[in-house]
Amino acid sequence: MKYLLILFVFFFSLNAQTIEPKKLDEVSLQLHWKYQFEFAGFIAAKEKGFYEDVGLDVELKEYKTGTNIEKDVLNGISTYGIYNSSTLIDYLKGKPLKLVASFFKRAALVLIVKPTIQSPQDLVGKKIMSSTKEDFVLNFKPFLDSYNVNVDEMFLTNHTYSIDDFVNGKVDGMTAFISDQVHQLNHRGIKYNILDLSNDNLYVLQMELFTSKFETQNHPTRVINFRNASIKGWQYALEHEDEIIDIIHKKYAPYISKNDLRYEAKGVKKLILPYTYDIGAVDKNFLNKQMAFFKKQYSLNPSKELDDFIFNYEYIDKTLLFSEEEKRYVKKHSVVNVCIKHDQFPIDGMKNGKMTGIMSDIFNDISQTTSLSFEPIYVSYEKDLENKLEDNECQILSIYEKSATQYSMLKQTTPVTSFHFTLISKLDKSFVSSLDKLKNEIIVVQKELYKQHLLSLYPYLHIVAEPNKNKMVTMVKSSKIYAIASLDYQADYIIDKYGYGELKINGFLAKESPLQISIGVQKNDPVLYNIIEKSLKKISKERIENILNEWRITRYQQTIDYMLVWKIAFFMGSILLIMFYYQRKLKLFNKNLESKVKLQTKKLIEYNHSLEKSVQEKVEELIEKDEILTSQSKQAVMGEMISMIAHQWRQPLNNITLQIANLQLKNLLEVKIDKEEMEKTFEEINSAIMYLSETIDDFKTYFRKDKECVDVALEELIHKAINLIKPRVGNIDIHVDIYDDITMQVYVNELVQVLLNILNNAIDAYKNSTSTNKKINISLRNQNNMYIITIEDFAGGIKKENLERLFEPYFSTKGKNGTGLGLYMSQMIIEKQFSGTITVETEDIRTIFKIKLPISCPVLPSKAQEGYSNHRC
Repeated sequence: MKYLLILFVFFFSLNAQTIEPKKLDEVSLQLHWKYQFEFAGFIAAKEKGFYEDVGLDVELKEYKTGTNIEKDVLNGISTYGIYNSSTLIDYLKGKPLKLVASFFKRAALVLIVKPTIQSPQDLVGKKIMSSTKEDFVLNFKPFLDSYNVNVDEMFLTNHTYSIDDFVNGKVDGMTAFISDQVHQLNHRGIKYNILDLSNDNLYVLQMELFTSKFETQNHPTRVINFRNASIKGWQYALEHEDEIIDIIHKKYAPYISKNDLRYEAKGVKKLILPYTYDIGAVDKNFLNKQMAFFKKQYSLNPSKELDDFIFNYEYIDKTLLFSEEEKRYVKKHSVVNVCIKHDQFPIDGMKNGKMTGIMSDIFNDISQTTSLSFEPIYVSYEKDLENKLEDNECQILSIYEKSATQYSMLKQTTPVTSFHFTLISKLDKSFVSSLDKLKNEIIVVQKELYKQHLLSLYPYLHIVAEPNKNKMVTMVKSSKIYAIASLDYQADYIIDKYGYGELKINGFLAKESPLQISIGVQKNDPVLYNIIEKSLKKISKERIENILNEWRITRYQQTIDYMLVWKIAFFMGSILLIMFYYQRKLKLFNKNLESKVKLQTKKLIEYNHSLEKSVQEKVEELIEKDEILTSQSKQAVMGEMISMIAHQWRQPLNNITLQIANLQLKNLLEVKIDKEEMEKTFEEINSAIMYLSETIDDFKTYFRKDKECVDVALEELIHKAINLIKPRVGNIDIHVDIYDDITMQVYVNELVQVLLNILNNAIDAYKNSTSTNKKINISLRNQNNMYIITIEDFAGGIKKENLERLFEPYFSTKGKNGTGLGLYMSQMIIEKQFSGTITVETEDIRTIFKIKLPISCPVLPSKAQEGYSNHRC
């Protein structure tokens, strides 16, 4: 027994050594940048074994300077690549590229610019850092065109792929990925502005998975497996963010901190929009628009179509395998001639030399599966078709009815689909709910084959064949025949083209035994037959149904049920009788009521005469009081305006005085003033003067209804307010946290005015403070359908007795230096102009102002509009 056990173990070990692990296909993916969360989906698919599950050993290639991603994919150096809209341009130029999946649904590449650059129009004459001019044009030209800005009006310099040149002021702006480089600037406390294409509903492709046409033709199943595993990886990465961040930090990019990866992950999720779009889905509508733009911009081949660019992954069965003989056939016979039935639209047809209709879409799917191209050959009549088939001019007949036998040289494939018949008649014919109605009627069909098929089902019908559709329609219109029996999907097109407004659908035939439709292949070409047969068997029923539905015209059926008509007539008659009875009764009641009303009316007239005089006297008295109140109100408002102007002008005037005094002092001391310093000083003085002018304009139009309301990013307004108080800041540290990108319609100067009032109060408070940690924190976020701006200082807080009166007019804690109008006016602007709220809290040495603005602002009543602008929008 012992020796038997040893022998068993020996043979088992020997057998185990002969079992080889399943061999994986080695493929590679060339990334278009360094390892980071931007490629988390592909990293997750590799690390979690999703690629291995579908038989793939995937190498993820980090980008190296000088790598030509498209060239490497086409040359087989890399199997797949990640790139941008350039793939579409190069496809239009003739390169055999295939788009497999599209991951980003918003513009990933933005322009980061100096805070003074608020619009693309401000880029004129500025120095911008970009990879190449071609790349800049590709990504930003539509955006710049919408603002009438030419790329040649700015200076483009080579990108260093670092934020240092922007931080050090060597460039005015740079192209950057919004998912990570913005965070780097925030971390270093750098002030900037963002010009984002997405805010103008524009974007270009940035995270596109593509491959070569060779790969899709020779390894379609592998392409599908790679695509599906990558999408599964993205789903996992977005659901297990922290786990994938740990993997990227430990194994791929240890030089990137976890905090930076976490911030990038948040940005990537906004770009993918996984709750709005299917991950990896291709937006054909956007691609069509972008393709039209590229064709015009680069004068590219106008005949190129989008369908050949997008890899059709949805309906290719993974188990489809061709024999070596069939593969050789495909390589040798890349183009197959197909005869098109001239009179079968929308089932079959030609337009501008190309196939169209239901069968065209089916042949497109076959082409995706087999890599065969199908060249349509038009035939105008039956004899012409027969000659072309006999001469082998056509290898395939696109439609070959299963019961047909007239083309002995053809072999029929598995049925592609089937069609029943639809009856088309004049409008006065009732719907055929029973075939007994047709026994004494004549029905016309287009083909003898259709006649034979219907007679085999309904031998009692009188059916004639007429190949000319015009004649068929004329026969129906002239009442020579009762109806046309056409293939179902042709019925709507016949009505639309030949009898719109005169014909209708009024019944159906052969629903229980529809006509089977196949493809005919030359019998002398059995290899081609096998290829077509295999492809058809792998097109799903759902796909066929989708194709049919895409070619269906919405139809309206009219059925007359005379029994229902009689029921409705009886019901309406009963209602009319009841109405007549109550109408008569109502007349008698009205006569009695009329006499009573006349009596009461006479009394009311007498009473009204006595009231008129007293009412007139009271009205005149109220008008006089109203005029007095209005006059007083206008005087009060004028006083408030003058006080506010004085309050707002004080600091800019001081700034101008200091700048001029500084120049005068240097001049007296004979200190050389260079041109750059002089221009900078004049620029600051000019900016202050412009602000004074804007303040006047702001107050002048404050109570008018025609002030301009514009779309603006709240982050921009915050930075604008900070720039205006910079001369007063001194050693105070101002920190800004923007949690959400928020754009809304506002009156810019008024909201800036509110921010200035609060910030100036905080700065004034620090003058009397002994705190060594002087800072002001400003934050912006979206919470509970409200935009919240928070301004916090640590200058000692506000006394409780002052807190309750803080927003009262003319109340000030600054003594003679304050007007007491700043916070009062701020509250009035926020509440009246923006339908929002402004609150203040104090805690120890902290003071916190919160401005809450509703996302959707209600329209104020008409009376409110007389004193204030309508509302924020």
